[in-house]
Amino acid sequence: MTIVAHLFQKGVPLADITYRPGFLVEVRVAADFLEQNIFFRLSHSENETLAGTWEEALDNYFNSGLFHAKTDLFPGEMRRVGCANEHRSLFQQAAYALMRDLEPHGYELNVEFL
Repeated sequence: MTIVAHLFQKGVPLADITYRPGFLVEVRVAADFLEQNIFFRLSHSENETLAGTWEEALDNYFNSGLFHAKTDLFPGEMRRVGCANEHRSLFQQAAYALMRDLEPHGYELNVEFL
């Protein structure tokens, strides 16, 4: 199952983050945002900040960050701890946690299951 998280800044497409089983999470950032440096404090898990260029920050967040899939589990799946690229439930947890932290700053994230 492929999952794509679409990140927007005030309605403008910023990035697409794609989970595919067995691969690193792919991050594609819109050209207008490639050079922008960011710094956001995060309130969840061991991931304290989202920092650097958008591409670096999102890549580190999804491929190196640590997440706990305690909720939002798919039916019949066990709880997991690990990077978002390791399992769809971890990717989903990471995406929704990021959405909660970025919404107050004018960003929105939509998750699409393909």
